[in-house]
Amino acid sequence: MLSKTIETLKYSLLEYRFYFFSIVLLLVLLIYNHNKTLTLEKELVRVNNELHVKQVIFERRQKEYYQKVEQQQAKLERMIKEIKSQK
Repeated sequence: MLSKTIETLKYSLLEYRFYFFSIVLLLVLLIYNHNKTLTLEKELVRVNNELHVKQVIFERRQKEYYQKVEQQQAKLERMIKEIKSQK
């Protein structure tokens, strides 16, 4: 019984080896591509986080800049009024 099973397997492997190897190769490629996809998704998350941090920093600096501009403009207007009142 066991020898008949072994013979059947040998015959099947010889007869259909191209299909078996093709399936094995496709599985290997599928696993490789899946792992590569996971790596790329992790990289995408890292880049998105980095971009978000840089955007927050940029917005904070822009807000500080506009506040300084408003303060300088107010100071300049006060100085102009002072000069006009002294004339």
